Amino acid sequence: MLILKTILAIATAYAIIWTLYLLVFPLAASLWHRRGRASQRQPSQAGTILAIFVPAWNAARVIVPCVDALRACPSPMEHMTIYVLADHCTDDTATCAEAAGATVLTRQHGPRGKTYTIAWGIETLTQRGIQPDLYVIVDATTQVKPGFLAAMAQCWQQGEDIIASRATVSAANQQWYARCLSFMLVHRNLQGWCRERLGLSAWLEGRGMAYSREYIERFGWQLALPTGLQASHPTEDWRHGVRAVEEGYRVAFAPDAIVVSPLRNTLLEATKQGARWERGRLINALTHAWRLLCHGIQQRKPIKVVAALDAMQPPVALLGAFAACIALLALVFPSLNRLGVWAFAPLILVCLYGFIVAIRGCREGLQFFTILWAPLYIIWRCISFVLGWVFFDRFSSFKSLKPSNRRLS
Repeated sequence: MLILKTILAIATAYAIIWTLYLLVFPLAASLWHRRGRASQRQPSQAGTILAIFVPAWNAARVIVPCVDALRACPSPMEHMTIYVLADHCTDDTATCAEAAGATVLTRQHGPRGKTYTIAWGIETLTQRGIQPDLYVIVDATTQVKPGFLAAMAQCWQQGEDIIASRATVSAANQQWYARCLSFMLVHRNLQGWCRERLGLSAWLEGRGMAYSREYIERFGWQLALPTGLQASHPTEDWRHGVRAVEEGYRVAFAPDAIVVSPLRNTLLEATKQGARWERGRLINALTHAWRLLCHGIQQRKPIKVVAALDAMQPPVALLGAFAACIALLALVFPSLNRLGVWAFAPLILVCLYGFIVAIRGCREGLQFFTILWAPLYIIWRCISFVLGWVFFDRFSSFKSLKPSNRRLS
């Protein structure tokens, strides 16, 4: 009995710590923020060059709206080229992209995947003697808002080397899980906004991101490439962000660089994607994030410590389920509860944070009643977590940490 009481007390303390972690940043950001930075980069005599990469695999159905949105987006940089990286396509992606006005780079050799394709695209431009001042990367399934490029360029002019966009879910996808995922993105954007105000590093948003020439010249796409854990997975961008912070960089958050994603159209597809997300999250947390945390503590650098904790923190849905289970156990088995009313603190704090996210989401046009789906959403995300860990990955995945030697072309 004593062991069970101790386990419940430890679990309660764990949940309280992480729920407070969610709440402390909005509170701190509302009370204090760093001063704005003046422009630090000046265009050369030849003018600034912007290269937009759109990695695409069999994206004929979606590539034209993506390119059209980018072409309609005003660019403050003198020279802009949209490169559609057609990766092992077997459909009309290249033809459709060219008709829409993009420059198509076709790739048929080497391992398929977004990470390898971007690395190949950077190498291709380098071989052609093209040196963009800013590399912007946008998923083929997304569409950007008109101020996207201007917001990215502004951050770049202020001296930022890595810039994350603000992701939203397309209003056309009215599935209940898509609406719930909209609030999940509101949560991420809220935390990104907080970290930007506090001068910390935000989460890297792979649907839309940007890198300076200085960063690419130093690392290329090396920090995003696999390190033996897996060939490719959807959280490779988060992993890239963690490794970049480890090298001394900061991921800036551009709240006005809005990218709209349709997400998955069916529950089965969304579940599979969620399982892959959780798998990648766990791999990242147990390897790169843990190493970054140790370095941050040794070097006494808060930006590294926070970035590592961001990569290690449990998903909000899982934290909500955990808090609810603790409260339920405290009610059903009061003899196990050594903390009294404190056993209900995690659930109260999660609900408080959820209310903050819901209010912010409503300000962005989301419907408040969507939070009624929260219990079902939490169950669904927990299932994705179990699938991602039990069925899609094993501890054997962590045997090799050596950089991959796969050829890009």
